[in-house]
Amino acid sequence: MRVELLGPLRVLGEDGTEVPVPAGRQRALLARLALEGGAVTAAALIGAVWPEDPPANAGGALHTQLSRLRGLLGDRLESGPGGYRLAADTDIDAFERFAAGTEAASREDRPAAARDSAEAALALWRGTALADLDGYAFAETARTRLAMRRDTVAALHLDARLRLEGADAVLAELAARHGADVLNEPDAARYMRALAAAGRRAEALAVFGAVRERLADELGVDPSAVLREAHLDVLREAPPQAARPKQHRLPEPLTACIGRESEIAAVTGLLEANRLVTLTGPGGTGKTRLAVETANRLVAEGREVRLVELAPVADPSRLPEVFGDAIGLGESILARRSEDPRTRLTDALWGRDLLLAVDNCEHLIEDAAELLAHLLGRVPGLRVLATSREALGITGEAVLGVGPLPLPERAGSVADLRSHAAIALFEERARQSDPGFAVDAANADAVLQVCAALDGLPLAIELAAARLRAMSIEDLSARLDDRFGLLGRGPRTAEPRQRTLRAVVDWSWDLLDPRERLVLARMSVFSGSADLAAACAVCSASADDITGLVEKSLVQRLPGGRYRLLETVREYAAARLAEAGETAERFERHAEHYAALAEEAEPHLMRAEQVEWLDRLGAEHANLFAAIRRMVAAGNARVAYRAIAPLSWYWWMRGFREEGMELARQVRAIPLGSADSADSVDADDADPLHRAKVSMAGSWGLWSGRIDPVEIDAEFAAAQRISEEHGLFAVEPLLQMIPMIRAMIAGDGGRMREILDRLTTEEHAWVRGIGLLFVSEFSYRSGRPDAAAAELAESNAIFASMGDRFGLILSWQGLAADRMAAGDYPGARELLVRAIAAEAEFGADLSDSVIADQLWRIDAEHGDDPETMLERMRAQQERAERIGNAENALAARNAAAICLRRMGKGDEALRELLDAEQDLPRFQSFSEVTMQLYRQLASIAREQGDPDLEARAASMLEQSTWPFSS
Repeated sequence: MRVELLGPLRVLGEDGTEVPVPAGRQRALLARLALEGGAVTAAALIGAVWPEDPPANAGGALHTQLSRLRGLLGDRLESGPGGYRLAADTDIDAFERFAAGTEAASREDRPAAARDSAEAALALWRGTALADLDGYAFAETARTRLAMRRDTVAALHLDARLRLEGADAVLAELAARHGADVLNEPDAARYMRALAAAGRRAEALAVFGAVRERLADELGVDPSAVLREAHLDVLREAPPQAARPKQHRLPEPLTACIGRESEIAAVTGLLEANRLVTLTGPGGTGKTRLAVETANRLVAEGREVRLVELAPVADPSRLPEVFGDAIGLGESILARRSEDPRTRLTDALWGRDLLLAVDNCEHLIEDAAELLAHLLGRVPGLRVLATSREALGITGEAVLGVGPLPLPERAGSVADLRSHAAIALFEERARQSDPGFAVDAANADAVLQVCAALDGLPLAIELAAARLRAMSIEDLSARLDDRFGLLGRGPRTAEPRQRTLRAVVDWSWDLLDPRERLVLARMSVFSGSADLAAACAVCSASADDITGLVEKSLVQRLPGGRYRLLETVREYAAARLAEAGETAERFERHAEHYAALAEEAEPHLMRAEQVEWLDRLGAEHANLFAAIRRMVAAGNARVAYRAIAPLSWYWWMRGFREEGMELARQVRAIPLGSADSADSVDADDADPLHRAKVSMAGSWGLWSGRIDPVEIDAEFAAAQRISEEHGLFAVEPLLQMIPMIRAMIAGDGGRMREILDRLTTEEHAWVRGIGLLFVSEFSYRSGRPDAAAAELAESNAIFASMGDRFGLILSWQGLAADRMAAGDYPGARELLVRAIAAEAEFGADLSDSVIADQLWRIDAEHGDDPETMLERMRAQQERAERIGNAENALAARNAAAICLRRMGKGDEALRELLDAEQDLPRFQSFSEVTMQLYRQLASIAREQGDPDLEARAASMLEQSTWPFSS
């Protein structure tokens, strides 16, 4: 399939026939997707189609339009993590390829190749681009950009024809172009040269005079260098050299510039509006390549450009000489001692319309900035495009940060993966090493892993791709832990600082002062990102220290005010921290900082502000887990226990129950001293309070049947003994949960009520609320439903007064079960919907919800459409399996069996449950999903006339000790 936009939009099928697309929003959607090439977010599509007045349900309206469009295009319209993508060729892609070929041939003085490429590019146009999409802002922007590109190609086409076919062949077209825009100086220069070549020298001089006069009258400027050179050629009667190569000293790239089209457009736009533009960014992001590519395109448009390379310059006093050499001064300006070198350089630049591309300013930042400020203030026609790892700090400077190439968040389709610039660069460079290489379904994950591990840094990706000469992509991916050794060889012709990955970072490191080096090394201890307060505290740094490293492009400032290192820089800095002998010290300081944050957060996690604090902990998730793992590895029980003790509720509410349990197990495995009693506590040992709380932290698996209740009871017994010996129940009311859970495991309702009676609403509100949930189940089982309902209502009132959504969710779940027992299914569903809405505020995925299964059962049993519900449950099962939630995968299968049963497919329902039974957890008495499955199995066995199966299911139900009303 091919989408054509260089004219009215049209779609051609694989057989060449046109596929009709209705006018209006569907055509606009198609055009927006085709223009992007890669994935487009839903927000961007809504903004394109409804730019000023989107409908109230914009997402739904977009989905409707996309569904209709998919009906026309089929699977060519793809959706994935990054949004929507059109998997089709476009005429714009073809045009850009031919245009790039035209520009390259023109630069290389190959007029025949330039003419052929230009003719192929221009032949693709069928009229005004996007001609039938008036009124859409994105289309207007694209139309303007494409028209400018077409004009550039048309001009180069005429240059080539003038060289090859002579003036008579192109005079009419040049006259028309000149007449359409008299002030277009490159066109005027072409027209003058053609007139002179045709023997019409007087007319050529008249054209110059007319243009010069209009420039002065209308714009108040003199003719540019392009027009002045053409004027001199006519006066000298020089033969036509319309495509004469410029003496710009720009390198001619041997490979394509991939993934930087938007940046090139941005740089070009900034240079139109500003006289100094500085490209900043860390080493290896491609600042030099971006500057050179932009400069080459400007040269192709007739601009005069000179490249000034500062990397080899060590002596700042040589800067005027280096600049003078770049602009072509015939002798060393330093040889004339009687004259200030800067004065002679200024005189040489005076009157010229010139762009200086000044590369690698960072090691001479102050001297380079001073010289450029001097020149820009005295030479009106001068513009500068600089590259540096930090801004020059000159008034009027426009700064454009050049970051790594974008990466997909996760592996989608191969087509979507290849649309991302980092992957496309790797593939293109890999083919230079292995011509048969292509990104496909077999290697997509490995390619993404390589590019992601290298932060999307173009230089690192190119060095990695070059290794495919000697190893497979799988071997390359497996060896990235030693990225500096792996990428230790590069092109022999590259600058030394660009030849290896280590050399790139060494260059930046060597420019830092000793304190900056130490702070950067300490920043390596953070996992992911950190806020400014954490960076200052852990690194013993000031805010100026951190922001200074941001300005030097070694630390990235993220949206929201957080700071991070690229992984490549982090690994380098970590090695430097080890060399300084500070790794263990900074790891402990990092862990202490995040332990303090967790302690500060814990009480807020049981109050109305819990969502705000969950978000704060969520932002530090990687740091919290890294801190605990490092302390476990170091055997530092004191800090490990302190860091993990306050995090139980965070794990539960945010869905990190499995990871939290595993970390708690690792912490409890750290060898401790013999400090089990109040009079023998080792200062380096774990605090008894933390030890008692960690026993609870690892108990979440009890509720899903994955942990042996006997083991939990033994650990809780030890925690209860520590709490009693150290008087901790009075210090931390939450520890009252320990004897309550032990009573629940033992099925001792009396003991449970004794503990509950000691808990007051004033001092122990949260624990009392949970305890009421526990005892309500004992009341229900003993045939006292009214007492159970009253206990649930009191629990709900406690949590409502505290604003604790976690407790409200559990109490609403119990109240819903009470209404279900009374046959009030709509009322039960209403409570569960409220509970799930509250749970969603925690940021939980529905497929990871702890209560969604109850809603699924109601909808499966009492909903209007069991067939649709069955499809939903299949999707939920797949999603739960994908994220590793075995309980919800089983719950979805249980609800699916209910749907099958209602649809009259009892045999299929029975098979569904018997198959699911094989995946039930090991300790089934404490598993709600087990209880619900056997309830369904008993019912279906009864309907199928299988008394043995019914008895087996009933026997399993009798063993259940699940503590909450379901």
